[in-house]
Amino acid sequence: MSSFFMCCERIMQHPHCPLFVRIYGFCCAEESFRFGMAAGMSGGVGVGRVLGIAAAKRARLFCYLLPCSLILIFVAAHSRMSGGGGGGGMLPMCLPQTKVGFLKMHKCASSTVQNILFRYGEAHDLNFVLPSKNNYLGKEVPFNRTQIADVPWSGIGYDIFAVHTVWNFAEVQALLGPAATFISIVRDPVDLFESLYTYARWDQLFKMSLYRFARAVSLNTTRSQDFLTVGAGYSGHNQMLHDFGLPEKDSYSVAKVRKKIADIEQEFDLVMVAEDLDASLVLLSETLCWPLEAMVALPVNVRFPQYKQPLDEQTRALLRDWLWADQMLYQHFKRLFHRRKHEFGEVRLHEAMQRLRKLNHAAREMCGVSETNFDNSNGVFRPSNNLVKGYEVNHVTDCINMARSELSYIDILRNKQVEKAKNV
Repeated sequence: MSSFFMCCERIMQHPHCPLFVRIYGFCCAEESFRFGMAAGMSGGVGVGRVLGIAAAKRARLFCYLLPCSLILIFVAAHSRMSGGGGGGGMLPMCLPQTKVGFLKMHKCASSTVQNILFRYGEAHDLNFVLPSKNNYLGKEVPFNRTQIADVPWSGIGYDIFAVHTVWNFAEVQALLGPAATFISIVRDPVDLFESLYTYARWDQLFKMSLYRFARAVSLNTTRSQDFLTVGAGYSGHNQMLHDFGLPEKDSYSVAKVRKKIADIEQEFDLVMVAEDLDASLVLLSETLCWPLEAMVALPVNVRFPQYKQPLDEQTRALLRDWLWADQMLYQHFKRLFHRRKHEFGEVRLHEAMQRLRKLNHAAREMCGVSETNFDNSNGVFRPSNNLVKGYEVNHVTDCINMARSELSYIDILRNKQVEKAKNV
């Protein structure tokens, strides 16, 4: 019954709960409890006291039934009035998820999502699945628990998986447990490939522009074999399916691609869409039952505009055909994402997105955020290369963490887990 009391009390303390419900619940419960105790004490310190406590608890439970019933009616009404909820104003009818598996997809705004998970996890003393060095857990082969068997913190248990990997659902679930929430993010395959081609400087590696490359692969679709072993965890050809764990040879089979897409839909609780990041983060907030304030973030690892290559429609069409498997994946989860948005409620989603934008603006003001580049930044703020933005912020810890580079943040989390393991 204690969990019932706690639930009722938590809801009645919510600022949107009608005042008369809160007053009635608290006053009735406390007065009944005192009355029951007084009646019990009049019977002496033995059996009478025990019976009095029992009677008081029953009276208190009865008093909670009415306000909680009223609250259920209020929840439904509040939900209808706000289009399904309030984007953070909704009553706390779920529990925050602390077991989260995030497939960090290449070039899909996933560094921003990762930073959100890092900050929330660190603030709540959660443990991360991390490599002993760098930021990958398996570049060319699917993740396996043996890859972290020798880390100094292996005995502390794990809550969040949020680093680059070749996905292996069974192995990640074995670490986090069957109740974990699994999330990822997708992006238009052509835009992803353009970003990857520029970021990895493949124009220098292949001695050709992306414009020429698109025409080369349109004539020879096995061209991907030339750069599958480029390294740095990149496949390039159907990069998203590669990250999801589909072997390259299977990406040429329509049946195997469809089977993989069906498996992903079954395994993941939410697949976000990078082009619709604000809506994605609102739905992530709901999926994890984390406050919308936890979704505040800076765009991490984002290129400066001058380093983005505009593509003509013919080049896009050639690349789209070559990346047909990733295109199937993207279109499938884009449709599911739009369905999730509809289920969430158009008005509610719009209000939540507006609130998130205001929160982001306020955070930028509070942190004194200014953009910088690789050459003019150092330490924890230095970006991964000179194509992407870095940030300078004030010395508030939350602001520093929001602007940290991925490698810097992983180093901090590693060091904390080393210290934690010493006390296990």
